[in-house]
Amino acid sequence: MIVGINKAVLHILDAMSGVTVFSDTELDSSDASINNFITKHIEKVYDGAGLRKGEFFSGSGLKYHINEYLNGEIDFVRLSQAIAERMYEGISASEDPESCDIIVCDCVANESPMIAVLKCDNKIGYTHQVMKEDGHIQNLLINHYAILPTTSQRISECAFINTNDFSISYCGKTRKIDGEKTDLMADILLEGVFDISPKESINKVNKIAKKVSADNGGDSVETTAKLKQYFAENALNEEYLEPKKMAETVFDGLPLMRDEFVEQIEEANVPEKVEVHPYI
Repeated sequence: MIVGINKAVLHILDAMSGVTVFSDTELDSSDASINNFITKHIEKVYDGAGLRKGEFFSGSGLKYHINEYLNGEIDFVRLSQAIAERMYEGISASEDPESCDIIVCDCVANESPMIAVLKCDNKIGYTHQVMKEDGHIQNLLINHYAILPTTSQRISECAFINTNDFSISYCGKTRKIDGEKTDLMADILLEGVFDISPKESINKVNKIAKKVSADNGGDSVETTAKLKQYFAENALNEEYLEPKKMAETVFDGLPLMRDEFVEQIEEANVPEKVEVHPYI
């Protein structure tokens, strides 16, 4: 894929100490190391099977602020600060507050204009420190408390908003906020409705197929083998996989199991078409 960074801002959110540092200026996205760091992280997650697709609620605050930016009513730094402030509200209210950096980008991904939000969790790492005293050099090993994820690591929470049609792709995780399980990205920042991801869909299909087979006296191992064969034969040539068509193949000659499988995948909100990704 092709990623181009137009603008980027980094904000520091440390809910553990209650310290936030909101930047007043953009990063130098023309700097090769900065550009490479952000680009590699976007490339690693943007086309992934773990991203959920969705759309904003009409009253979404983020959608309102992005419109302000696109209409020239606020600049990019102010947009990024509004995003960081909203993220900090959720993180600081969590039962397990954390330290992270937020990178907000105005970028192009696969020729589509995007606002990207990358939540970079801080890690504790080690580095060296050179001390010189009384003419003697001492090399020390010390903790460093704000190590960002390397470009070989996958960011677990991020969002991409297409500024042409306001469609959303995101990945997130739940945490307890005000006593309730809450997805920081989906519920606090984006405020929208989302499908389950292709990866979640395939996992549910596998789980449901094995359960239906086991509950009806079938061979769950054979069912799993048929599913794998179906994926292998169709994933290379099809843009989407259709669970109902899987049912016809996997439960061929077993109408009761087939119908129960279809009923359960509908109850599990598995999409009628699941986007194909390389991992399938």
